[in-house]
Amino acid sequence: MGTNAGEQPIAGSIVIVVEAAPQGLLQYTLDPDERQPEWQVILIAHDDAVMGAATTPEQTAELLVRGSVECIRQSIPSLEVGGLTMRPELGPNDNAQVVAAGEAIFLQSEWDAVVKQAGDLPEV
Repeated sequence: MGTNAGEQPIAGSIVIVVEAAPQGLLQYTLDPDERQPEWQVILIAHDDAVMGAATTPEQTAELLVRGSVECIRQSIPSLEVGGLTMRPELGPNDNAQVVAAGEAIFLQSEWDAVVKQAGDLPEV
């Protein structure tokens, strides 16, 4: 993703929604406070061996969210998150999901490129 030389990272917010299923949806936005946030959606598969090693629901939630952030960084390499709060919710198809929100620092040009690329995809 092309960035402007000397671009300074911005401080914003992130909201992540990830399904706790072997294959599930990861949804995230870096503009949750906008009137109409741009949500990005990715189908992901969780590593059963890693998820099986979690001994508490809290550990499972942390693994899901940490893995989600790493997945997002594939498109937004500058992304740094902090102070995430997490809560469980009932998701689609009665699957559990985790909603995490917190501070995010990232390059605006990377986020803009992700949003533009998603907007260029054909409707299904």
